[in-house]
Amino acid sequence: MINLEISKLFNTTLVFFLLIFFGSLIIIDGYPHNNDILYIFKISSLEGNFKFINGLYGPGYTYFTLIFSDSLNVFITFICFLITLSSLLISLLIKSFTINSLVSEKNTIYLVSLIFHLIILLSAGFNPSENIFLMLFYNGTLFFILGYYIQKNFILYIIGLFLLGCSTLFRQHGVLALFILYVYYLFFEIYYHKQKFLINFKKYFIIGLISVLPIIISTIHLISIDAFRMWQTSWRLHMIFFVDLWGDWRDIKYLINSEKILEFNLLKVEPLQIWIEFRNLSLHALKILYPFIISFLIAYTVTKEKIVLLSLGLFFVFVILVLPGFHKGYFPIIILSFISTILAYKHFTGKKFFLSMVIIFLFGHLVYLSERYFENTKKYYLINKDIKNNIAPYLDKNNLEFKNIFSDDLNFYSTKIRGNIDNLCNWGGWFMMHPFLNDYHPRKVILGEKNDFCDIKIILTKDEEFAKEYLKKENISLEFKTDYYHILKVNHSNQL
Repeated sequence: MINLEISKLFNTTLVFFLLIFFGSLIIIDGYPHNNDILYIFKISSLEGNFKFINGLYGPGYTYFTLIFSDSLNVFITFICFLITLSSLLISLLIKSFTINSLVSEKNTIYLVSLIFHLIILLSAGFNPSENIFLMLFYNGTLFFILGYYIQKNFILYIIGLFLLGCSTLFRQHGVLALFILYVYYLFFEIYYHKQKFLINFKKYFIIGLISVLPIIISTIHLISIDAFRMWQTSWRLHMIFFVDLWGDWRDIKYLINSEKILEFNLLKVEPLQIWIEFRNLSLHALKILYPFIISFLIAYTVTKEKIVLLSLGLFFVFVILVLPGFHKGYFPIIILSFISTILAYKHFTGKKFFLSMVIIFLFGHLVYLSERYFENTKKYYLINKDIKNNIAPYLDKNNLEFKNIFSDDLNFYSTKIRGNIDNLCNWGGWFMMHPFLNDYHPRKVILGEKNDFCDIKIILTKDEEFAKEYLKKENISLEFKTDYYHILKVNHSNQL
């Protein structure tokens, strides 16, 4: 009876969470918590092979648009499907895993799994560019564990390997995450399941090969069409050490083409400065990741299993390698902490103090993620409401579309404006580095220079000082203000 109640409570909590999560997306009209996806989809909509050159984000988004659609709503729906699928898989996996367990053991597994699962789902907030990678990676892992270890089902674990491989096409650090997970799998087989590596070498090789097959196919394709390029590395490294000298990011178009970035060499940076940045990034990462580190340590304390220390070592290796972007990059590695903690369930059952410590730290992190998620939801609800009630009606009345807008807000987005958001003009941020935009200069476009991207009629900005700067320009006047935006009307009778 108790087992029935804990499983029902687990499933009810998941359903309740999903209803809240999907409901929050509806009330903000799918407004992304981060603007990356808007520019990723701008690239994916380009003509020719330029659409495959997506920098650090990978070509997966372009493949997605070609196979399915370039609609952000379709993309969001797909992510919601993956989130729902992961919840179904974790429920099925735990049910199968706990069939012969004691009631107290089942309670421990369900409770720890619930918290970890919710942490993983909330880690990326509603950042579609991160969600798609994390959800493919997470679902792939769950399918593999379910098929390989629980149900001994070849088809299930092949699906898992395929999803893991596909996930790496959406984030370049996904290749590292997959490699770390594969190494952990080998350690798990050798040190936990006591398998002989040489005897099983062929099986391990085939599993590794299948998991990287999507990467191999994609790489061959990109090289064959001359779209295999890295164009974000050097300036991002420069940004890590000298971001305080960058000034106004509106001028990033000119900054990233300056000699100091084009000729940047990490080997010429002072060792002391490298150490200071490494220390600062490490301390910042520790503030976020300490609940998982503590979970590893407690799991080892109660089990004394070498595999836990090995997984902790892999955890640190991954975090250090993605340290400059750990705030987004650490998501997939949470899975190692999840597995290590679950493996200690028999020991936790008899040592409630250690289990309580794990629950307290993990639940604290879940609360932190929840607060951050709802703060973002509230923020974008109000912004979206402002756009729908004040800006969209004005645009509709004046027959204006996305192509007629220059936005000083990199996050500007709405489903209530006509036209294709890919035609929206703005400063672009890192998007300005894309080779397709070599001839696009925002400060000239905003003043009327003809271009292939947009036909500026109004300027939207949240920055009052920026509004004052451009109100001094000829043929630019203030149309009206909203709760968040200044709307400037542009009358360029003779474009440059």
